[in-house]
Amino acid sequence: MDANPSAILPELLKARGLSVKMRDDGAVVVGNPLHPCIGDVVATRNGIYLTDYGYELGEQGDESATADRLAILLAVPIASMPGMCISPAEASDDC
Repeated sequence: MDANPSAILPELLKARGLSVKMRDDGAVVVGNPLHPCIGDVVATRNGIYLTDYGYELGEQGDESATADRLAILLAVPIASMPGMCISPAEASDDC
């Protein structure tokens, strides 16, 4: 059984430090928990993840890169993203 891309994306967004709330229409309300005024709504249309403003974030099937793009757009510090480090001095064995 294939995983539902619409269910995968919210979990990946949470893992990147974003707040996530599902809407009844299947769209995802995503926000930066440190800056409540920074957020967006993400929905799918024709297999493409789109913001409310029409910005294309990625394709269904590439949820990890889509989550990365959205985290950057919503100003989440890159060090909080899985597998990312800001500088070699801050690098750990995980990076």
